[in-house]
Amino acid sequence: MERLRDLMLLAAVLLTWTVEAAQLRIVGTVTDKFTAAPLADAQVRVYRNGERVRTLSTGQSGRYELLLDNNADYVIRFVLPGHVTKCFTVTTHGPIWEGDHSVKEVFIEMTMFERVPGMDLSFFDLPMGIARFDPLDGRMDWDEKYDGRIRGEVAVLMEEVTRALAARGALAKLN
Repeated sequence: MERLRDLMLLAAVLLTWTVEAAQLRIVGTVTDKFTAAPLADAQVRVYRNGERVRTLSTGQSGRYELLLDNNADYVIRFVLPGHVTKCFTVTTHGPIWEGDHSVKEVFIEMTMFERVPGMDLSFFDLPMGIARFDPLDGRMDWDEKYDGRIRGEVAVLMEEVTRALAARGALAKLN
């Protein structure tokens, strides 16, 4: 009976003890693709394991900041009325170094541009990047194969967007 009580006490202690490991803080700005001006009031929607857990808005500086939990899959989506929505993903799964209380900071700028009526820009629903954060060593790496696969299509679409906006005179107004 005493042994059972000791085991239950040990289990309770282990369940309440949290293992700490390096965490990821993402800071960045949301800017206009063509002027590089910060975009105020863009929404940054954070989805963890498929569930929206947070929404924040950029201020006049276009700045945002997120602290991500470990052992989760994230989609960070950027939304601004009249602009094409974009996102990137980050996974934070991996072994941990117990007792590491460090926070690794990564800067990510997201550029956005106006919607172009009649143009299919649904390609931008795909992540513009896929990253993996390793809580053990605090490194974040981008999936270069994925980047290589989408880079060409992004370039082609951005040429079409630039031509369409120029034809509308929208780019001339910005300069």
